[in-house]
Amino acid sequence: MEYDFSKLNDREFETLGASIIEKILTKRVEIFKSGRDGGVDGRFWIGKEKEGIIQCKHYISTPYTTLISKLKSEELAKVKKLNPAKYIFITSKKLSRLNKQEIKKIFHPFILSEADIYGYEDLNSFLSEKDNQGIVERNYKLWVTSTSVLDLIYNNAIKGRSESTIREIEEKAYKYAITENHRKGLKILEDNNVVIMTGEPGIGKTTLADNLALYYAAKGYEFCDIEENISEAESIFREREKKNILFYCDDFLGSNLYDAINNKRDSHIVKFINRVRKDDSKKFILTSRTTILNKAFSLSHRFQNGNIRENEFLLRVENLTNVDKAKILYNHIYHSNLNDVYLDKIYQDKRYKVIIRHRNFNPRIIEFVTDSGRVGHIPPEEYWKYIIKSLNNPEDIWADYFQNQTDDCVRALTFLTVYNNGKISEEELRRSYNTFLNIHNVNLGDQTDKSFEAVRKLATKSLLNRNQIDEDKFEYVLFNPSIADFVLGSYSDDSNLISNIIKSLENEISIDYLQALSGLGKKINSSNLKRIQENLFDFFFERKLNEEDWDFLILLSFLDSFNEKTNKRIERFLNALIEADSPNGNRLWELLIILTEFEPQIEFKDFDFLHDFIEDVSDEDSLRELFNFIDTYNIEDEHILFQAQTLIENYLGSIVDNNDLDVDYSKHINEYYYPEGYPEYDIDLNGIESEVQESLDYYLDGFNESVLERIDFDMTRFVSNLDVESMATRFFESYEPDYERDYDGGHYSGSSYEDDIDAIFERS
Repeated sequence: MEYDFSKLNDREFETLGASIIEKILTKRVEIFKSGRDGGVDGRFWIGKEKEGIIQCKHYISTPYTTLISKLKSEELAKVKKLNPAKYIFITSKKLSRLNKQEIKKIFHPFILSEADIYGYEDLNSFLSEKDNQGIVERNYKLWVTSTSVLDLIYNNAIKGRSESTIREIEEKAYKYAITENHRKGLKILEDNNVVIMTGEPGIGKTTLADNLALYYAAKGYEFCDIEENISEAESIFREREKKNILFYCDDFLGSNLYDAINNKRDSHIVKFINRVRKDDSKKFILTSRTTILNKAFSLSHRFQNGNIRENEFLLRVENLTNVDKAKILYNHIYHSNLNDVYLDKIYQDKRYKVIIRHRNFNPRIIEFVTDSGRVGHIPPEEYWKYIIKSLNNPEDIWADYFQNQTDDCVRALTFLTVYNNGKISEEELRRSYNTFLNIHNVNLGDQTDKSFEAVRKLATKSLLNRNQIDEDKFEYVLFNPSIADFVLGSYSDDSNLISNIIKSLENEISIDYLQALSGLGKKINSSNLKRIQENLFDFFFERKLNEEDWDFLILLSFLDSFNEKTNKRIERFLNALIEADSPNGNRLWELLIILTEFEPQIEFKDFDFLHDFIEDVSDEDSLRELFNFIDTYNIEDEHILFQAQTLIENYLGSIVDNNDLDVDYSKHINEYYYPEGYPEYDIDLNGIESEVQESLDYYLDGFNESVLERIDFDMTRFVSNLDVESMATRFFESYEPDYERDYDGGHYSGSSYEDDIDAIFERS
């Protein structure tokens, strides 16, 4: 097995070395706080008075000749002064037999045997032994980057996007610093199966979520990146009911709550969270910005009723301790590949303390200001000013790079990705990029290649990431979420630019996103939205009407159905839809709202046009709107009424099938016993049936009662047709009495003991 020691910083390597020697000698090894070590990274005692010393040198990329030179010029004098009875030397470099002989000779007589010299091969051999896996697992970064664990992680990723996501997470793990939040997050997941991490942008929610996910993937859990597609997760849940699965959803409400609520994701998420909570073979990690989550609690009755705000699985990633900040900064500096002339600016007068104690410190800014690819153009003498400017004005960290170090073509790819809700397939990005160049005034600058292939290579790894999601299929996502914040904050007043972006994308995703930005997101004001809508109507209306692309026109109209300059065309579109032969689409909720708003301009001879729109409706909001529409217009259409009955039964049936009823089956056990070791239960089926009906009544609360009566829906009849006994049996097959489970309330990141920050940054 191969272990990649390059992922460790020097402090982590020293801790690993001490753990290895402690296991080999079966003696307690003392380790000391980080800082100038005086030649001692670990100490043990031989008898009561003789001192043994461990020295670790993490020189994995240093030439052997340089290592030997440092040992002679710096370390030998330290060892002579210490005069240990035994001296053990550990390095991450590969050593030959002759190398060991030379090192032993340098430290004679303190190194008693070549066996007291450990190189790369010795460490790998020791850590590969089964009995020593505990040491590996305690060193998180070493464990998750070992070859066997990587194979397990990659094999356990659901093919496609999940595989790409887990690889991207693993590639960035080496910069991760384990903080108190990491330990709290693990505890919440073990106790509750679900953790929702909330905090301000850039505080490290996604990085923490990534590494918790990596931990469980390394433990053998299948990894599923579900993004907003909860139905995909529900399908995987059913297919792999008995398997360990880690579901991962970064920014689960999206950057704009309007999009989450209006597209009914809040309902699906609440139900899925409750399913995972009840199944100890599943884990669910979610992140959300604090402001978005707070709005969700106030605006979404589903979050309120679903008890999503219960403290037991919320982790508020708030005030990092100075120790955590020091670890994060040091880790980024260590792995930054920045030239020493830049690092000297941080070490000068202990300026690292200024960074750590700055009011705007967050991991995202630290990643940005220590990225050698981004700061390489800055003269060393200007580097400290650049750091302070970035900390003082974090919203501007992308401004210089985006506006001064890229051209219009790279920016075009970024605009298109942002307005496609942050991700886009390569095929779609190529098509929309070529369209954008044709319709927008783009400064092509010099004569360099501006083809998609050439420009996407410039954009990749600076503003965009290119991920393989399937064989010969790629997807682009933003390199960092703050890029979207910058673009939306800087260009939201440019109605011509936004119009041309949406024209180029020509899809429903971008219009949904535009609606989200103008809704609760408040990124685009109403007058600007009107201008954009008018531009889009001018560009798309006649073609989409001829193509009968009803969903696209519904979304365009829904942007602002009170815009006087588009109302006549919206009215014309609605009349065309009503008169069309069997129109169909998936935007029933928006359509019904628009139709209601345009009454009485729109006259209904009949409601045949709704038949295909209501064939497959499963979300609660659309069903409620449909029932209200039936009542408002006193619809007597037998097909619609029959379909309404079918839809409501399917809706309730899906709640039952997905076990979203939250029925406490355990309280309906009258007696349980174990004859011959097999459990048998005396189950109160009538009690369960009564609780099922009570729970389903709750889901129907708010549905139009007049329509429920007209379609002759009877809840008692519906429940009596359910196989309650099978539902109970499924539960009791995995039932175990729970005597010890104890929820200890909310978890908050708080202060810890202040460490010696100077010691962490002490240069050897």
